[in-house]
Amino acid sequence: MAELLTRKDKKQISQWIGRDSQLELLYKLSRDGMSYQRFHELCDNKGPTVTIFYNTDNNVYGGYVSDSWGSTGRWFSDQKAFLFKLHSAGNWKPVMFPYTSRETHYKKHDYGPWFHSLPSFYSGSIMNKSADGYYLLHNSSFFDGCGFDLKGETAQSVANGHNNVTDLEVYLVKDGLPDDEMESPWRDSSEWNSQTFQELKEFVANYEPLEEMKIPEVNILLIGQVGAGKSSFLNTINSIFKGGISSRACTGSAENSLTKSFEKFRIRDPSTKKYLRFRICDTRGVEEGLSIKSEDLGFILDGNIPNHYTFNPVEKASTKTPGFVKEPTVKDRIHVVVFVLDGSTLDVLSEGVVSKLKDIKSLVVDRGIPQLAFLTKMDKICETVNKDVSKMFTSSVVEDAVNKAADIIAIPRSHVLPVKNYEKESQLKTDINILALTALRQSLMFADDFLENQYELEQENSQTLNTRD
Repeated sequence: MAELLTRKDKKQISQWIGRDSQLELLYKLSRDGMSYQRFHELCDNKGPTVTIFYNTDNNVYGGYVSDSWGSTGRWFSDQKAFLFKLHSAGNWKPVMFPYTSRETHYKKHDYGPWFHSLPSFYSGSIMNKSADGYYLLHNSSFFDGCGFDLKGETAQSVANGHNNVTDLEVYLVKDGLPDDEMESPWRDSSEWNSQTFQELKEFVANYEPLEEMKIPEVNILLIGQVGAGKSSFLNTINSIFKGGISSRACTGSAENSLTKSFEKFRIRDPSTKKYLRFRICDTRGVEEGLSIKSEDLGFILDGNIPNHYTFNPVEKASTKTPGFVKEPTVKDRIHVVVFVLDGSTLDVLSEGVVSKLKDIKSLVVDRGIPQLAFLTKMDKICETVNKDVSKMFTSSVVEDAVNKAADIIAIPRSHVLPVKNYEKESQLKTDINILALTALRQSLMFADDFLENQYELEQENSQTLNTRD
């Protein structure tokens, strides 16, 4: 039976406790019964705990003790203890009520979790649900302020004056970052299995650009901050089709971008010995100072820049550049742009880099080119994902990073796709393959959207010319 405490609630309680904390459910009234024996069996001598009451008017309140529950039959004073409310009539209104004086909690073998100003149940309580489906807990001295500073609040303002609960939970407080795994995924995803992988791989392998445009392949431009993983994504896709870890593009760590030229990579499918119908275009990383020039990027988007063009840090490209395509056609242009962002550095992105990314986006939007964002290195900020990549869409940390990336680039959140490039692995892994191929499939679909728009535009222009003739 799932716990009721939300991620937002847990974060607030962790802040009140004053340290990063994980909350592990020990006792749940609706699961374990209104039994003081069961409570002590599950909670005694475990360490600090948080007790949560959920009453029938959608009020959520509770208490924290920094020592263990027990069965000594005595009152104890805990200067770190506090009471609190989280929700009032379903509305989130967190308030913490700190310790003031006297005893704070009672440890007795035939009592449940029992605080001054916040009792629960004992051997004389009615242990079964009422006919209306709630548990009638003790309400003597209920939020009367004994031992805690209620800051002007009363039992009426905290809990509508009653302690009739639908549930009660006791959580063990453990040191460490709050648990980041959610009960349900924040984004729908396919099954993490070999069948999904094969379906995605077949889609990419069989992809053909919009037939009416008569072009051999689509061009996917990767652009983003230095070290975000543009070249690594290319290597990841190549590894998937090659069947083992490969390194087509130069990767690693450097003060400035390792990519010095514009490269249009093709991926070969060994099973058919044919090249796939797309090119992944890699270019210089966005950085302070020695970044790709807006004029150069405009030429790339429009299809003027030749393959293997080396960027000049001093001069921009021009019509005199060797190989410059003076009259590019649709096949030469960029058909979809992918911003590649390092998810572990979103909070420390410099204003200069963010400004350049926004300038780049303006150039892309002006040309009507679809945009996506690939968010890399999620395993560096989320231990759950580091251990199991298939937890990507149940990680609250990843969800927060996706939302942040969407705000930075100013694109819909559904257009931000978390990926995991091959970096420390020596063998291919199905989960990593699925993420990469899902991102690539979306890029190809967006490229087709661009081609359809171009086709319609050509048809309209053709009709206009025929009408004039």
